[in-house]
Amino acid sequence: MGLAGLFTAKARNRVVDLPGFGNTPMLAKGAGTADYADALHQWLDSGPKRILVGHSYGGRVAIQYAARYPDKVAAVILIAGAGLKRRRSLSFRIRAFFLRMMGKAARACDRLFGTKLAAAYAARFGSADYRKAGDLRPTFLSAVNEDLSEQAQSLRCPTLLIYGALDDATPPEIGEKYAALISGAEYHCLKGFGHLDILGRGIWQCQTLIDRFLERHSS
Repeated sequence: MGLAGLFTAKARNRVVDLPGFGNTPMLAKGAGTADYADALHQWLDSGPKRILVGHSYGGRVAIQYAARYPDKVAAVILIAGAGLKRRRSLSFRIRAFFLRMMGKAARACDRLFGTKLAAAYAARFGSADYRKAGDLRPTFLSAVNEDLSEQAQSLRCPTLLIYGALDDATPPEIGEKYAALISGAEYHCLKGFGHLDILGRGIWQCQTLIDRFLERHSS
């Protein structure tokens, strides 16, 4: 059924197929979250204010949309929402720096000498998400290096933040940072759930939190 299916009796819900992620054609190569927010605005322009619900990358788009079109948003709900920088150890940052340099060198060699080092580099060092991204790799890299702190601070709509305590992709620290940036934001950390199963096994807990949140902010 999915989370949207749990609210069919209370509201008209739309599950958005973001460009390039499903059957919707891609945006321009390297499109960022601001471009996705603008594309969503073109689709949702008419009608009343919306409640945006975003998971992971969808959370990035929701934050961008709410910051760019505040008069179109009634509330924002992030479930394992990404978009802020994580705390990283010095050793991690040093390793990441050298890996970036290796990637740039591999791409430069490919352009100059027609080699295929970039593909070998991606297969050896790229994350699972990066390897599966295909044509969306430039968008993936743009998102990884993005920080939506400024956009989050501009939000004035009711905001609900739900994160899983076991999430290693968008850990609770991201939700805590959003809670500190967004005025009046409501933050919850669900024990025992990770990045994906928070919308699987944890779907009923999410529904309960969303129901209570909507009741408090219903007009």
